[in-house]
Amino acid sequence: MNEILVTGGAGYIGSHAVKRLLKENYKVHVLDNFTTGRRQALENLRKYGEINVIEADLRDGEKVKNALTAGSLKNVSTVLHFAGVLSVSESMQNPHKYFLNNLMGSVNLLEAVREAGIKNIIFSSTCATYGNSQYLPIDEEHPQNPTNPYGESKLMVEKAIKWYSALFGLKYVIFRYFNVFGSDPDCDVGYSSLPSVHLVQSAVRGALGLSPFNVTCADNFKTRDGTPVRDYVDVVDLVGAHFRAVKYLEKGGASDIFNLGTGKGYTVYEIIDQVEKTIGNKFDRNPGEIRQGEYAEVYANFDKATASLGWNPSTSLETGINNLVNWFKKYPEGLEN
Repeated sequence: MNEILVTGGAGYIGSHAVKRLLKENYKVHVLDNFTTGRRQALENLRKYGEINVIEADLRDGEKVKNALTAGSLKNVSTVLHFAGVLSVSESMQNPHKYFLNNLMGSVNLLEAVREAGIKNIIFSSTCATYGNSQYLPIDEEHPQNPTNPYGESKLMVEKAIKWYSALFGLKYVIFRYFNVFGSDPDCDVGYSSLPSVHLVQSAVRGALGLSPFNVTCADNFKTRDGTPVRDYVDVVDLVGAHFRAVKYLEKGGASDIFNLGTGKGYTVYEIIDQVEKTIGNKFDRNPGEIRQGEYAEVYANFDKATASLGWNPSTSLETGINNLVNWFKKYPEGLEN
């Protein structure tokens, strides 16, 4: 049986990836510090296959090294690295947290991967590494000029991975995510990080009356309705790309970088319109100020992922919102830790 290590495997995206890997008959080792990840997510998934849980923090380099070089992980060939912190606005207030968690945690992981002899890594990066778009849609060759410490920390990890590849032969796939939303249609796993920092999740919770939600958004961007435009990719589609990347590297695919988005941008007000249409509740809309580090418009060119991995997103905005509605109705406060 093939074995994979998933860092942050109890988190939102990581747990969806664990489910997909288990259903594809992998044994999965999950490394998580459970600050935001949920133990219940992993318990819900045990019916699909074997999960070995390692409770550790990537900032503790020695502990991570000991975990990865232990005999129980000797058959691991690939690491899926999801662990990290991800709020743009928080990173502007607390850059130390972002460089410590995202950069130093990842460097500790890379060193442990090297010592353990693990050959492949798949890393969750972000479109925030591009910064303000110089052209649209954004492809992988677009200049990288982050406008916030979150994006900068992810760009630094990308560079560290490339160095470990050049120096030690580590093979990699780096995915630059656009905005992730949605939920597992079976409601085994889903979004549990509350309060939410994501627009779609927050709007759905607000429309269901589960959390306060005020539509206060800058409406003076140079976009079609004045609000920021983002590309929203469903979490199940997203983890499908990761599974394809696992197979790609197992078959000897070359190290590469791919965007994961839909190629379509929605404004904030268009997202609110769809949530209102799906759930039936209306929101008041209040103009606000442009937040530090925020940019006007970004959406993906994902042709490269299609060409190399055979990946195409297939879940509609409406379907993803419906999956979130079902999830929050079943777990209004998210899963237990």
